[in-house]
Amino acid sequence: MKSKRNLGFLVKCLLVALSISCVEEFNGEIQVDTFESVLVIDARLTDQVKSQSIYLSRTFEFDSVPAPERNAQVTLVRNDGATISFNEVLPGMYTTDAAMQLLAGETYQLQITTQDGVSYASDFEQVPEAVEIGEVQTIRRTNNTGLEGIAIVLDNAPNSGQPEFFRYEYEETYKIIAPDFNPFEWGEIDYDINDGDGWEVLTKPRTEESRVCYGTNHSKDLILTSTEGLSNGGIDDFEVRFLSRNNSFISHRYSILVKQYHHALGANSFYETLQDFSSIETVFSAVQPGLLEGNISASNSVASVLGYFELSSYSEKRLFFDYEELFSGEPLPPYFMNCATGAPPLYPEGFHFTPNPNGDGFIIDGNGNSPLIDGILAGLYAYHAENGDYEEWLRTEGLGGAAPYLVKPLGCGDCRVFGSNVVPEFWTE
Repeated sequence: MKSKRNLGFLVKCLLVALSISCVEEFNGEIQVDTFESVLVIDARLTDQVKSQSIYLSRTFEFDSVPAPERNAQVTLVRNDGATISFNEVLPGMYTTDAAMQLLAGETYQLQITTQDGVSYASDFEQVPEAVEIGEVQTIRRTNNTGLEGIAIVLDNAPNSGQPEFFRYEYEETYKIIAPDFNPFEWGEIDYDINDGDGWEVLTKPRTEESRVCYGTNHSKDLILTSTEGLSNGGIDDFEVRFLSRNNSFISHRYSILVKQYHHALGANSFYETLQDFSSIETVFSAVQPGLLEGNISASNSVASVLGYFELSSYSEKRLFFDYEELFSGEPLPPYFMNCATGAPPLYPEGFHFTPNPNGDGFIIDGNGNSPLIDGILAGLYAYHAENGDYEEWLRTEGLGGAAPYLVKPLGCGDCRVFGSNVVPEFWTE
């Protein structure tokens, strides 16, 4: 029943992402000597009442980043001849001017004409009937690799009596609480050795929320399933997301928005084929026109195109849970980073300075940088506490190596390293 696999990054850049987001370098071996320009179309429309968007980009070389396809004419044509235009609002992003809704049972065709005069058209596709997500719930379980955690599962109950096909995405949001939050932060920093009082670091009360934040991630894998071959005709206990009990995301409160796309057999076959390419070592050279056949083609040219015109009915449900609800009284998962305490010196060991004989400032002997100040300026340290050993060190050892403060890695005292301090509008406690 379940089909879920991690896709190759480059395949996703080709087919389902804006070209500006695909920035990782591909290091695979090139299998062919030439690669023609290919139009890449990400056209996934739903029956939601909203402005719909289509993304166009173009690939040129095996090791190049896909470029946005500019100045194209993009039109949606309904079976009765009615048309809806898409306008370019960002490079490669074409959007309807106003909210629209695709009608269940109606068929639509996507038509595109690029600025070089090449026309592309999809098959006419039908909008599937709406199927609601039944229930989304959490189950504490051990997965098939022996890892204990929390499974996010769902069910639905299509009533057509025919096989139904579904694609899922999710958006997860989680509360972050900085374990070593301190109400004080770094204030004025004096890094001028010639101002008469040496280097100095001061602290001040915090003025922005930095103890509690919220992180958000979006699913990156294709998550597919269907009712084909199922005796009860519906989806039951389908796992959309599994979170290890050691995952920092679930340390406090966690929310997941599950998005269900009910689409046709053709779309399901396309995505299943796309999944198969993720097992091929030379992903980039494998996914070429002819190997991954979609439902869009050039109508006045032999130009190549990659992509699929998908129409789907949409349903979503949101779930909240607290770690304590499933792991009552048990230790929290580890934090996002190691929060060991440090004591970087204001002046490095062996540091000393003498007055310049010409009366202009000082001559610094040895290392002239401050480990503490350099670390603060680099965003490495959060203020943790005064160092109780500081005065004794100065009395017995002198300036070199003296650390006035104890510090923690910045993310341990300031949650904004891992998320936003703005509470999401949908969040509830």
